[in-house]
Amino acid sequence: MIRDFCRICCTLTSVDIDKIEKLQETAVILSNVLNVDTFIDCPTKDSEKAFVVHHSRPVGKSLYSKNIAGEIAQYINEPAVFRTLTTGMPSKNYKATTQEGESVFQNVIAIKNDGNEIIGVLILEHSTQKKDLVHFEEIERVIPKQINDLDEERHDIPELVKDGVVIFNNSEKITYANGIAKTIYKKIGFGDSIIGETFQNIIINKIEFKNILKNKKIDVVEVNLLGMVLAISYFATIADKNKQNVIMIIRDITQEKNKEQELILKSVAIKEIHHRVKNNLQTIASLLRIQSRRTKNEEVKKILEETISRILSIAITHEVLSKNGLDNLNIKEIVDLIYKNYSTKTIDKQEKIEFTVLGDNFNISSDKATAIALVINEIIQNIVDYAFPEERKGIVKILIQRGKFFSQIIISDNGVGVSEKNLKNTGLGLMIVEKIIKEQLKGNFSIKSKLGIGTVVKLEIKNE
Repeated sequence: MIRDFCRICCTLTSVDIDKIEKLQETAVILSNVLNVDTFIDCPTKDSEKAFVVHHSRPVGKSLYSKNIAGEIAQYINEPAVFRTLTTGMPSKNYKATTQEGESVFQNVIAIKNDGNEIIGVLILEHSTQKKDLVHFEEIERVIPKQINDLDEERHDIPELVKDGVVIFNNSEKITYANGIAKTIYKKIGFGDSIIGETFQNIIINKIEFKNILKNKKIDVVEVNLLGMVLAISYFATIADKNKQNVIMIIRDITQEKNKEQELILKSVAIKEIHHRVKNNLQTIASLLRIQSRRTKNEEVKKILEETISRILSIAITHEVLSKNGLDNLNIKEIVDLIYKNYSTKTIDKQEKIEFTVLGDNFNISSDKATAIALVINEIIQNIVDYAFPEERKGIVKILIQRGKFFSQIIISDNGVGVSEKNLKNTGLGLMIVEKIIKEQLKGNFSIKSKLGIGTVVKLEIKNE
């Protein structure tokens, strides 16, 4: 098929077509090793149009819904292709638009004949800029050598990728292995060369050769062997059934797995630390509660109860951290736990005060979560203590609004309110709120209140 497409271009000689055809298997290998779509485009007599003579799609990960070999590439959509066709210079990470109207990035390399004429381009196409896919600068140097070498020496490009590549022929024998693959097998116990070894003797997971040919691709499996963790996948080339090869891709992911295990252990340790901090804070709160019950001085009792409340508000953040092990906490979860703490603590007012949390939800760091928990605790404590005296019922609304630079938490109640004169005589609680907001949260704090109508407290917090 590729020969027929090359003839349609009307710009290539039979020798040129031989050289283009020779690169077909390389395009297949690159496509599956790098998980990108690869193409070979050839020039036409129209300088603003090129012809797609080959398209290799990585199984299951292609950017295209179908194979587009045989279609036209337009200059307006793929400037990198025509830049390289014209200049012979490689084009790296150029934006392009596919035949299906999607935006992609292209890496383009010129293909030249013996007379140094440009007869086509090899294109690596992907949705994001994968700058470390291959040692890109080396590919252009290898292409001229590759199209002139004998068939059995056609696999220089896999030396440039970062995975082990092993190629088996129809007789299930290895015809090629790149340097990384040889290094991996040397660690396993094979000699300096595995060329000529049979498929069944070399594989390290249970798979049959015929199943790979039938399914075209076998997804990645992980194998633990001699202290190494190897990710292995297989695919079959589809260019010519009589010369069909099986490609085995091996990646040593031992370091990644070790780091993953370290992170898991670290997460478990962090959870345990937060759990112990929470328990210690609750123990301190319990000791203060015992002291509060023993004292007969009402003012001391009130101070102790307020201190207990502050300690428990900090314990709440550590309780959440001990469950998820992450440094980021959900702001609504923190607010919910704060007011629920008051619902259980003030049983006499539980039926009288209705709490509602509305608005946006987003994550905050553990440091900010502790500060916000303290602030909301102080405000809710004031509401519970003063906004609804005696048998008065009421509503408390907490509105969270996520902004571009600052986020707001607005806490309002329909309680008895405070006169402007009394509002200026702020107690310790509101002094704590203002200090935390300005110094720790880099934000602003305001409070407005009217007698008989209620109070609105607005907190502005700088986003991280």
